[in-house]
This record gives sequence, C-alpha cells and structure tokens, in this order.
Amino acid sequence: MTTTREHLTRGLDHHRAGRFENAEREYRRILGADPVHADALHLLGVLAHQRGDNAEAANLIARAIARNPAFADFHSNLGNVLWHLGRLAEAEASCRQALALREAYPEAHVNLGNALWSAGRLDEASRAYRRALSLAPGYADAHNNLGNVLRAQGRPGEAEACYRQALALVPDFVDALGNLAVTLRTQGRIDEAIGAYEQALALAPDDAGLHSNLIFSLDFDPRTTAASSLAERRRWNQRHARGLAARVAPHDNTPEPERRLRIGYVSADFRHHSAAVVFGPVVRGHDRDRFEVACYSGVTLPDEATAGFREAATLWRETAGVPDEALAARIRDDRIDVLVDLSGHSAGNRLRVFAEKPAPVQVTAWGHAVGTGLDTMDYFLADRVVVPAETRGDFSEEVVDLPSLVCYDPPEDAPEVAPPPARARGFVTFGCLNRQSKVSPDALRLWAAILGAVPDSRLLVKDEAFNEAATRDRLLGALVTRGVAATRVAFLGGSQRREHMAVYGEIDLVLDPFPHGGGVSALEGLWMGVPMVTLLGERVPARMGASFLATLGLDELVAATPERYVDIAVEHAESPERLARIRAELRGRMAKSILCDHAAYCRAVEGAYRAMWKRWCASGSAR
Repeated sequence: MTTTREHLTRGLDHHRAGRFENAEREYRRILGADPVHADALHLLGVLAHQRGDNAEAANLIARAIARNPAFADFHSNLGNVLWHLGRLAEAEASCRQALALREAYPEAHVNLGNALWSAGRLDEASRAYRRALSLAPGYADAHNNLGNVLRAQGRPGEAEACYRQALALVPDFVDALGNLAVTLRTQGRIDEAIGAYEQALALAPDDAGLHSNLIFSLDFDPRTTAASSLAERRRWNQRHARGLAARVAPHDNTPEPERRLRIGYVSADFRHHSAAVVFGPVVRGHDRDRFEVACYSGVTLPDEATAGFREAATLWRETAGVPDEALAARIRDDRIDVLVDLSGHSAGNRLRVFAEKPAPVQVTAWGHAVGTGLDTMDYFLADRVVVPAETRGDFSEEVVDLPSLVCYDPPEDAPEVAPPPARARGFVTFGCLNRQSKVSPDALRLWAAILGAVPDSRLLVKDEAFNEAATRDRLLGALVTRGVAATRVAFLGGSQRREHMAVYGEIDLVLDPFPHGGGVSALEGLWMGVPMVTLLGERVPARMGASFLATLGLDELVAATPERYVDIAVEHAESPERLARIRAELRGRMAKSILCDHAAYCRAVEGAYRAMWKRWCASGSAR
C-alpha cells in the first residue's frame, strides 16, 4: 500500500518535471485520504497558480494555511498569488506574515517587494528587494524586480544595470530581457530595444504580451513601414489569437436595431493615464437612456480617476488577475452588444479576450488606436487624416471615421496661456516634451538644421529619462555632432502634470517628433497655446499631429516632406507676429472645436455604434 509520503514524493517529482496532470493526481490521492492535508492543498494551489487559475490557487493555499498556519512558505506563496490577483493589501499582509515566521527568507522579501511595487510604494519595494539580495546576492528575480522599481523612479540607466545583472545570472531570463527592452526604449535606444524583444521572443514565442510589446516598440522605429507594422500585427493574430477560434460561438443578443445597447469598455487605464484623457469623455458621456456602459477594469492601483469611471459605469468589473477565458465568458454572460478595446497592443491589453469574440460587435479605439491585426476585431475608429483611403484595405478591421481621431479632456487646473517667450527673450525657443523614445535620429537631424537656420534660437526638451546624465548626453552628443552648440540645448526631467504643462510657457514652437508623433502631449501643447510643426508620415503614429492641426484649421503647420518641416519651423520662427497671433487664438479655437466638444463627439461615437449594431442585426448573425 502506497503511503502519503510516497504519493507526495511522486507528486513532487512529477511537478518539478512539468508533468502537472500526474502531479495533481498524486496530490488528490492524498486528499482522498486526508481532505485537509496541508502540503497537498498547498501544492495543488501552486499548480493552479502555474496554470493561471489564481482564484483557485488562493482558495487552496488559504485552506493549507488554515491547517498549518506556522509554515512560512504557505504565506509567501499566498502573497504571490494574491499579488497576481491584484489584491495588494492582502498580498502584503501574507508576505509580512511569512517574514514574521522566517525573516531570512529571500523569496518572501521579493514577493513583498512585488506587492509594494504594484501599490506604488517604490522606496519600500526597493528596500524589500535589496534585503532579498543581501540574503541571496545571486537571486536573479530580485535583480530584475529592483530594476522595475528603478525604472519607475525615472532611473533607466540603473534599471538597465539590474536587468543585465539578472541576465548574467540567468541568460535565458525572458522577463529580464523584456524589461531590459522597455528601459532601452525609454532611453531612446530603439534598435537595441527591438533586438532584446526579438531575443526574448525567440525564447518564449508563445508569450502574447511580449509580442505586443515588440509591436508597440516597432511604432518608434524609423525602419518600420506601414506594411511591416500591419504584417507584425497579423503575425500576432496568427500566433496568439487564431488558435482560440474554436471558442467563438454565435451570440444570442436580442437583434432589435433601436433598443438600448450595452457597450463594454476594456482597459487597464481607467486611472490617471494619458489614454484616459482621450477615451474618458466618451466613456463618461454616453446618453444613459440609449446606452448602458460596462467597464472591464484591469487597474491594480485605483485613484480618483478610477472612482470617476466607476461612478459613470452602469456595470463595473474588476479584471486584474482574471484569466482570458474566464473574462471572455463573463463578458458573454453580461450580454455586451458592442465591446471596445481601449489598449491595442499597449500594456495591460486583453486582445486574447477579443480573440474569443465574446460580443457580437468588437471595436478598437483611442487608447492605442493603430489597428490590432485580429480577425475578430470588426472596426477601428479613426478619421480621414490618420488612415487615408488608399491604405484602409490593409487593416484587418473596417475603418470607421469620426469627426476627429480623439476627443480631448484638458485638465481643469491647466495654467493660463503664457505670452510668447520670444517677446521677452529676444530669441525663439523650440521645444519637445515627448518621450525620448519618440525622438529618432532623423528628427534630431532636422532639429539641428532648424537651429542652424535660426540664429540664437534654443531647443528645450523634457522627459523623465533626462533625469539621468547618460540619456541627456546621448541626445546632446547627436546634436553637437551636427553643429549645434551645447549651450543652445536645455534639458528638463519628469514633473507633475501642472508643472509639466507650465513648461509650454517657455516654448514658442513645438517640434513634433517622428516617426511617432505626439498624442496627448501634442494636445497638451496646443491647449497651452503653442503652435506645433509636424511631419506627415505614412503610419498612424506619424499622422496624429496632422489630424489635430487639420481639425483646428492649421494645415499650414503640416509638412509633407522633411525639407518642408524645416522650412515651416524657420518661417514661423522668423515671423513672431504670426506665432503670437496663433498663440493668442489657439486655446479658444480648440475649445470650440470637436476636439473639446465632448457631447458632440460622444453623439458621433454613439451614431457609429448604432450603425454597427444595425448592421449586425441585419446580417443574420443573431441567433
């Protein structure tokens, strides 16, 4: 007769070898004889976590703790599972209990650090990771996670060193490679970032999130064409979504064209985030007599903006830690009529949920609206500038035009428009307040040409990455080699939003970067009254500025060629009266436009949803 210890030994052998079904069978045989056997419950919980079912994992490990509350491993592993579920306060408490039982426990310190990091308590998280490293200097996870804290603190160079140390210890550490790629992108080292992503994907080709991060980064790469960008999205669909087609089933939503519709919004950015600035007016502005609003929120650290979205929603679902298949089932059970992706391939996306087609009509819009590549995404909300007619057939989605690409919600505490700084200084200041990752070598080449053509002019650049000297030196060196004196370039680092927007008072003319232009940052500058020159590219990220300027009737600031980009900047710099006139009128012009007419914009969106819905009702798809 096989003993409990023998079943446990066999289960552990199977578990370590990755034979999860065999391991589970052995653990359950133990529970058949002793339903509250602590080790078996705990190990089944670990298995559930490894399979992605963290809710079941938390239940099983909690039962193990009830039987044996003095075992530190149980509390530490429960803390890890709760962290994955987004239950940060409970995760912290579990980890602290583990450390109360065994302080010299590196894994528990790392799990505690994870909960603190996700809660935004970065200094405390740093201390937890450093304590883990003091106990286990070769602990690669601790180096990697400390890098995440340093990156969040605006110290990308130090973060890079941590990731490289983790990789020196574990060369095939996929998570560290992905994080290294992020911090390289943050520093504007796009080629290196893409190389790191490609190396990571070679190790983990089925990692959909990693592949989305590569796609997101390719939008910053000057070598990326419209065709190659869309092709990579289709590869994502082929690799990570098409295999879920078997889960797509007919929908039984009531096919009444004019009934009240239930709109579902899916995002991890229902919080203070740039994406929420442009999708917020729609989510909050629906006519509740004709539309219900369901929000599927992946936010793990809610704030005041989250509370506002929750108050505006008819239905609110927390989705952090919920597996894709379970979330898709929940959305289908909620009988959503139109499901809207607000993330594209940006962080926190749930595109694999959309691959299961839980709603009859599916749309991508606003948050990172550049097309998804999914077979199951029906529509892409854009406008005639960002997606010209001749390219529309290249998208997997049908492109639907709105009056403008986005609707902007300017902050209530934005400073007043400042007078033109050139008037007091006697020289023009060009500026760019975009992320360094958007500033390509070609953009720097044109900026150097502009500075060379406008004597005594200055350039002001601002980004959190400039908190570190190495990033500043990299950009400055590129300009100096092109003949720009170092004294003509000023750097500013990260700051709070109001202070950030006040910096536009120091700028006469914004130079939009390319090939990825400004989005919300461009809208912020325009709201602060600062004209912007932009270069019209072939891809969506290179056409947003042109869309905003066209909406405002400022096509004169849109360049079709690099040469014209330089000419427009120089011409306006040499005409301070023109710059002053635009500055004086710009906020008022913007306030009266569709960019800031939230009600009119939302009615246009609702009209698009209604047309999509009527089309589905007439298609015979309803059952």
